[in-house]
Amino acid sequence: MERSPRNAGTRADSTQGGPARHTYRAEVVGSLLRPDYLKQAVARHQAGAASEPELRAAQDRAVREALTLQEEAGIEAVTDGEMRRSAWTDPLTAGFEGFGRAEQIGLFSQEGPRRSLLPALTGPIAPRSNLPLREALFARAHTQRTVKPTMPSPSYASMLYVPGVSEAAYPSREQFLAELLPQLRRLVGELVEAGFDYIQLDCPRYSALVMEETRARLRELGLDPWRWFERMIELDNELIDAFPQVTWAMHVCRGNHQSTWYAEGGYDPIAERLFGELHVQRFFLEYDTPRAGTFEPLRYVTGAKIVVLGLLTTKQPEVEPDELVIRRIEEASRYLPLERLALSPQCGFASTFPGNKLDNEAQRRKLEAVGRVARAVWG
Repeated sequence: MERSPRNAGTRADSTQGGPARHTYRAEVVGSLLRPDYLKQAVARHQAGAASEPELRAAQDRAVREALTLQEEAGIEAVTDGEMRRSAWTDPLTAGFEGFGRAEQIGLFSQEGPRRSLLPALTGPIAPRSNLPLREALFARAHTQRTVKPTMPSPSYASMLYVPGVSEAAYPSREQFLAELLPQLRRLVGELVEAGFDYIQLDCPRYSALVMEETRARLRELGLDPWRWFERMIELDNELIDAFPQVTWAMHVCRGNHQSTWYAEGGYDPIAERLFGELHVQRFFLEYDTPRAGTFEPLRYVTGAKIVVLGLLTTKQPEVEPDELVIRRIEEASRYLPLERLALSPQCGFASTFPGNKLDNEAQRRKLEAVGRVARAVWG
């Protein structure tokens, strides 16, 4: 199996940032299903039939209900369910000017168009709003639990530079990133100043490297896959290392739009470098299907880093039996001690506005299973 080459002098046991300050066992990744009344309010607002205050009232109600759902299920660190977003990328693609959509090569393994309209850098960036801060402040005012802001990672942002499209804004990817990274540090700095010390980054591009098919597509984009991998870790660490007081998490997404997926294959090709060199304290890893491979790559998770096992799928309504989830946690503990493991659903329930193909009752039962199993395993 092809693996990422190692650089001479790179420490495999890098643990910069210290041990995690937050050791929650029952978590969510981010998004929850949008209720029908919120979808209707958004449609009316887009049609000019609902005012901004009316839309905000529907969003506020949905957030309060999302918080109650997580609390009742036993989730220890909560999010606002991303009820104010059209997609998980909004803190970047809607929070800054300069992003649109462009036809480009997709990194998908499921059947579909070779090229499609996807988020892209289309103009110079400028800040519009700090959406994670707005979300987190409202959520904190309505819960006693720790609120976890979520946002796209710099490594994801780097892939929004699309050759043939983005040169009109910045001559090179590196010039774009040199402009963007200080803006992301400002955004995080405002979160930290407001008292938030647990932040999750999301990146569905690390997982692209587990397949030769997508590595070939990266080459079509003019990127050497393993050099890009090294650079993306550097970019994420640049943001992470600027805030040592924060407990950082990284969700390594495998695709989640309306119950679809794109990454197929174990973490083996990326595990040693990603788990050893990325300076986060918590990894959210998707392990809901055999497509994710075995737990063996967990042996590369260094220091005191914690792995949050995404064992309950958000793509289908059937709830995994507690006994099965516990058995899989025990299997993972052969490679990483139980005290360095935690549990979550595999991804959000609605990475994009329509949501995945399950209903609110299935979502509730899955979240309750996360809380119930976490209590059974860790107390």
